[in-house]
Amino acid sequence: MKKEIPTTYSPPGMLDWPCSVERLSNGNTLITDAGYWSGFGSEILEVDLIGRIVWRYSNGLVFAHSSKVLKNGNILVSDTWNNRILEIDRKGNIIWSSEKWGEGSGMLSDGSHLRYPNDAEETEGEAILISDRNNDRIIEVDKKGNIIWEYTKLKHCHDADRLSNGNTIVASSDQNKVIEINPQGDIVWSYGDGSLKMLNWPRDADRLQNGNTLITDSKNNRIIEVNNNGEIIWSFYLGYFGMPYEADRLPNGNTLISIQQRRQVIEVDPSGNIVWSFRNYYQGHIKDCLINGDFEREAYPDVEYPADWIKCTLLSEGPGCKFFWDSQIHFKGTHSVGIEYYGTGSVWLQQTVRVTPGGLYRLADVVKTAELDGFAHTQVAFLDSMGGFFTYTTFLPGTKPRKGTTDWQKDTLEVRAPKEATAADIRCFVLGRGKTWFDNISFEELPWG
Repeated sequence: MKKEIPTTYSPPGMLDWPCSVERLSNGNTLITDAGYWSGFGSEILEVDLIGRIVWRYSNGLVFAHSSKVLKNGNILVSDTWNNRILEIDRKGNIIWSSEKWGEGSGMLSDGSHLRYPNDAEETEGEAILISDRNNDRIIEVDKKGNIIWEYTKLKHCHDADRLSNGNTIVASSDQNKVIEINPQGDIVWSYGDGSLKMLNWPRDADRLQNGNTLITDSKNNRIIEVNNNGEIIWSFYLGYFGMPYEADRLPNGNTLISIQQRRQVIEVDPSGNIVWSFRNYYQGHIKDCLINGDFEREAYPDVEYPADWIKCTLLSEGPGCKFFWDSQIHFKGTHSVGIEYYGTGSVWLQQTVRVTPGGLYRLADVVKTAELDGFAHTQVAFLDSMGGFFTYTTFLPGTKPRKGTTDWQKDTLEVRAPKEATAADIRCFVLGRGKTWFDNISFEELPWG
């Protein structure tokens, strides 16, 4: 019997990557945790005012994005990586699942399937409004999978809400816009002109009781409240790269915010003071230096996987990934590590190492590719003391991208750690379809830095 590939598990109850947040009527906070890069640790947490976890659910979840309390007291969950919507009760029983659609195939009435659903909420008559991100649409469905209403002119949407006037508001994230749509499919209000300065990847928009709109402007690291004329009348700037995901205006006038790069949920008052927060994350799995960069050492006998490296599939957006310890193709020694990928997101192998703040480092690798339609390289993601990045993933430093079909290619990169850096994720990174092999990875501090 083949042994399980070793990986990194997030301890139960540790908040890794907060997505949706909801303040409950009992004063507790419901948090959806997407989990660790390895694809494990996604769960729903209910946290009381003094930070105790009083309820949690994790059974089978992978990269869940939202959880919302239904009128009947159950919880509706968008289990994103598994491409399904669940209704669970407080005992952890699955009451209903979208997997039952299409006689167990998960197929909707139009013949399609959910692709990366990142939000689901109850509408009138127990229908469900779903942000179906990778299908670039929002759909309203009944529990049998019949599509009641849909809007398709979106690009990687997030967090659709049905308004009291019957319209729907949604963040069309990759268009850098928030739009309100009437039942006929007409845009009746919008904010954002497509420029990054006005909105940069908004992922949540809520219509407030005063008629204004609260927007989570993720890559601009801020929350803004705009009126119907598009004027910003309130804002909260993080002041650091935090990637907020969702913001809710509370009855007391404060704002509840999930901050992914700080593994934290905070409540701020109108003046921007933090009056409540929840964070229990710690940076585990940190090594003093990069080890087994030549991939010669096996994790344990017969597992056929290199020691000390973590496979990271959280952003792979579905199956289609294989990691292999290759004894036939290698640059030096007897082994390399390979990644065969046919998904739509990205995957990587990772090791986290300590760094000297402000230190100068040299990254080196040798990479081979076969029919890769995207690119592969080794990259460095510097981390601060709270485990957050300093920039968005597309701007992470790395060796030269390899693509297509190439023989072994060496490359080096000198990079300086930010002054606030405490650690770095070293990643053998692949985006696109095809095969890639990595060998002789090194990451060393330079004495003349």
